[in-house]
Parts: sequence; structure tokens; C-alpha cells
Amino acid sequence: MNNLFNIMSKQQLIKLGSPVKAKDIILCQKQLLSNRFPTIPDSFLKILHTFNAVSFNGSHIFGISPENQYLTDIFKANISHNRNPNILLLGCDEFDYLGYNQLSKSYQIIDKEDAEVLEEYPERELELALTYILKIIDE
Repeated sequence: MNNLFNIMSKQQLIKLGSPVKAKDIILCQKQLLSNRFPTIPDSFLKILHTFNAVSFNGSHIFGISPENQYLTDIFKANISHNRNPNILLLGCDEFDYLGYNQLSKSYQIIDKEDAEVLEEYPERELELALTYILKIIDE
């Protein structure tokens, strides 16, 4: 994961949110639960402790109440776009969502149009899912 963080830090035109605060995590997890969404998995929380939301080249990794207007909030995105109670949407690009499936404990790339799962990554392979949705290539 450190390799991905290093690559992201060097990208031109990338918007990175400040690390999330513990009280904001607690509040967001409660909001998600009270609206019948899965909570944020620990592996993704580690990302938010480094970058609370990312926007790059039309792709987004959602954050928890990000301070920058160009960054997307996890809770608001799920209220607006998510209809599957077993999935938590965590990011998107122009065609797909990055979701976490609580039943299979995996990250999924989900087509926005027909909700078909295009790619699936075990929870331990979050870095691959993030690289896919952000279209970041180590050059």
C-alpha cells in the first residue's frame, strides 16, 4: 500500500483530503448503520487515515466529510446512489463504482449502468482495486 501512496503523492492534479479524525469515523459509521449500509471496512479506514478522499482524472475515492468541495463523502454517495444493502460504495470513475461487499468480504468494481460485478478483489488486495478505479500506473 505504501507504493500506491507514494505514486499518488507524486501525481500532478490529484486532490487529496486531509487524514480523517476518529470522531468523524465514529459518526459516519453510526450514520451508515442507521441507514442500513455496511460499515467501512478496517482496510479502507487505513486509507482514510492517510488520504481522506481522493479525486484524480475523473475518478474518486470517497472520504468521511472531506473538507475540499471537489471530494466526495461516503455517506452522501451511498444515500444518493446505493440500492444494495450488502454493498458500501467507496469510490467511482465515469463508468464504475468501487464497492465493498460485506457478505464476500471483497472489494468489487461494479458497472454503474447494470450493477454487474466486473472485477472482484479479496479484502487484502484493496491496493489493486484502488489502482483500477483511479487508473494509476506506476511509470
